[in-house]
Amino acid sequence: MTDHPHQLYAVLFTEAAQTRLGGFTCGDEPWSRHVTEWIRGSDVHHSMRRGTRVWLFETAGHEIVGFGSVGTSIWRWPPPDGASATIVLIPMLGIDARFRGQPSDPDWRYSCQIMKHLLSEGQCIAREWPGDRGPAPHWLVLMVHRDNVRAIRFYERCGFELIPGVVRRKDHLVMKVWIGG
Repeated sequence: MTDHPHQLYAVLFTEAAQTRLGGFTCGDEPWSRHVTEWIRGSDVHHSMRRGTRVWLFETAGHEIVGFGSVGTSIWRWPPPDGASATIVLIPMLGIDARFRGQPSDPDWRYSCQIMKHLLSEGQCIAREWPGDRGPAPHWLVLMVHRDNVRAIRFYERCGFELIPGVVRRKDHLVMKVWIGG
């Protein structure tokens, strides 16, 4: 079977891979600059030391299209006042601005391929959760800047829903999707 011409490949991120990100940028909006700084700076390494897995997503020609990350965290669940519970978290997700909305075929859209990978990884974490670590996580959660309307719409199309009235870091809305467990 031949791969589709728009197929992305997930490559586990390493410190050495960071040198490949010289021209990578998620855009000029404040939230886009933050995402670019996260993957190109030291924040990605701090997150990885806490157990977050990070992938670069590239074409068959090794062109980096974007990145995504998944880890676990202890939050009050349901937010803001619930009991402490483990959630699966997407700390950061970014698409190089050159690849926004690409390709035009929605079944092969790069952002959708990356999200499908992250959803699958979240489901694996929930499914394989060791019983001695407490109850398995049931939710995949992400935060999105309240003004990033394009991302909010995309996450909703992927099955995420806003948690009403919950804001983190002053200006980030919280979205969730059930992943079982």
